[in-house]
Amino acid sequence: MTTSIRALQGQEMLDALYALNQYSLHASPPFGDKEEWDAVVRQRQGVSCHAMFEGDQPISIAAATAMTQNLRGALFPAAGVWGVSTQPQVRRQGTCRQVIASLLKSARENQKAFTNLYPFSESFYERMGYVAFPLTKIVRFAPAALQPLLKLETGGAIELHLIGDGFDAYREYLTAMRLTCHGMGFFDVGDRAAANRNRQWMALAKFGDQVEGLMLYSNQGDEPTRFKFFATRFYYQTSRARYLLLNWIARHIDQCDRAEIWLPAGEYPETWQADLQIQIEAPPRPAMCRVLDVEKIGGMNVGPGSFSAQISDPLCPWNEGTWLFEAHLGSLRVSRTSQPDCRLTIQGLSALISGTHDPQDFSLRDWGDPTPELQVLLRQMFPRLLPFMHEYF
Repeated sequence: MTTSIRALQGQEMLDALYALNQYSLHASPPFGDKEEWDAVVRQRQGVSCHAMFEGDQPISIAAATAMTQNLRGALFPAAGVWGVSTQPQVRRQGTCRQVIASLLKSARENQKAFTNLYPFSESFYERMGYVAFPLTKIVRFAPAALQPLLKLETGGAIELHLIGDGFDAYREYLTAMRLTCHGMGFFDVGDRAAANRNRQWMALAKFGDQVEGLMLYSNQGDEPTRFKFFATRFYYQTSRARYLLLNWIARHIDQCDRAEIWLPAGEYPETWQADLQIQIEAPPRPAMCRVLDVEKIGGMNVGPGSFSAQISDPLCPWNEGTWLFEAHLGSLRVSRTSQPDCRLTIQGLSALISGTHDPQDFSLRDWGDPTPELQVLLRQMFPRLLPFMHEYF
């Protein structure tokens, strides 16, 4: 039977996403409540969705939501890919790859420069040009270990809200944080409907009128005095804000006997307080990022130098060819050229920009062939950085 790929909107998009996502991404049977699912997804804005049809039946689908992302100090329009699912009878036949290629072509036409996702298989998406960010840290400890902090005077105060009530303040904090946090992206339109379900507390660490830290958390469990203090976000700009938030956790010692905090990879919670005896784990899936449009990545902060590279990108052929990357007053310029200094796959270029790999890795990963001398220049222009996505989707 003939297949075709097209963009979906409205109820047709909701119906196709529901059917394919519920089977592929959730335990079944039964499927989840359709009306509730529709109500949640209908609230999302800036969504693009493409699906492959066999006749009039959707067999593979992928969606993307508009994001803005910091890469090396500059903000870029990006697309967060989600809802990727395929019917079992057409898996491992290139169907999903074709749908994602169609979705990314549309994202590029909508001026997106980067694209991000959370993979069901890292190797599958790496073959499509994505590279993995470092994993978030899941930190567990007993709140009682923070008891000494109850005597600590930081000079600030916690302002507590339900997340729905404080959603605008939350988005405002994230917007400011993104200006300085490499890799950080979040959806251009926040999920206010989810926030309004008020399933989390928001603790603002305030000093005077200034918010210097933020924590989202809930107290989970069935038995008072044995709850889990579960913080999905723990951000701060200053040391005093960090210790004010930790002091707040300590004030739950008689209510919670364990704490779990999700932290960016660059945090070192084992250094925060003596005798924390923390356990550190990681979620099973890292965020992954790729360059979507080489021509649009100019403007990020780079060190001095210039080089040219022949870029290979079968999934996004508009990136193919030889490109010149040069620093001008500390900012990256990108243009077409004719003579390459090296070969780079789109994975190699994405890893270079993300700061996740050293250039000497590229030949070992089959991502390019920069000479040792050129590797020195690449490190100078694109020093290693630790990216953090923020958004889970």
